Amino acid sequence: MRLRIAHRTPFAVAGMMLLSLVPSAVAAASGARLFTGGGYSRTAEGAIQQAIWDAENSAASEQLYTCELAGEPEVFPRPNDPYGRVFSAEATLACTP
Repeated sequence: MRLRIAHRTPFAVAGMMLLSLVPSAVAAASGARLFTGGGYSRTAEGAIQQAIWDAENSAASEQLYTCELAGEPEVFPRPNDPYGRVFSAEATLACTP
């Protein structure tokens, strides 16, 4: 079992590095700046919308008002949250003036 993990680790690391470059490639091509927002809600859709609004507010504080998603939003389940916030999400936006 240990040998299998050791053989797969370099491929997993390389794959994660490539995925992390996707949003930066979008920003570099358009000259946009990246903003990442986070949010939580009882539904996955609500958590994603909160994350997008959070990133938009961060961009607006630097007077960047035209934003589009850079990559896919990520959703994380939150088990046993005492306040009923079942999902948290993270979204990255590429924003320009």
